Amino acid sequence: MNITTKSKYAVRALVELAQRPTNQPVPLVTIAEARGIPTQFLEQLFAALRRAGILQSFRGVHGGYSFSRPAESVTVLEIVETLDGPIEPATCTGVEPCERRPICSVGDVWLQAKLAVEEVLEGVTIAELAEREQSPDQAGMYYI
Repeated sequence: MNITTKSKYAVRALVELAQRPTNQPVPLVTIAEARGIPTQFLEQLFAALRRAGILQSFRGVHGGYSFSRPAESVTVLEIVETLDGPIEPATCTGVEPCERRPICSVGDVWLQAKLAVEEVLEGVTIAELAEREQSPDQAGMYYI
């Protein structure tokens, strides 16, 4: 399981988007510059997030991106799974049953790790991160 730069950049960019007024689309270049993310890379990420129904795009002079639904309902887990796939610290935690499962005691550890990471990432929304960033003294602590 590896959370890639794609997910890390996407979460940063979505936090920026969540901090902007919700009634107007934000140009991609504005988000990219504000967060120090290469515009071409962000284009690819936002295209994937648009296809997943997380973002919507608008063309034209006043075009850009906005959330398809409230940022309060978009979790970090959803972003990671959209861009990096499911959280799977080991092959035995995937959808395919592991043939060694009946004789392997380690599978339970990997499954617990998977569930713990999913719980943390699912418990944090983009809106919460945006709010935390605006008031850093409110930063939360997460335990795995």
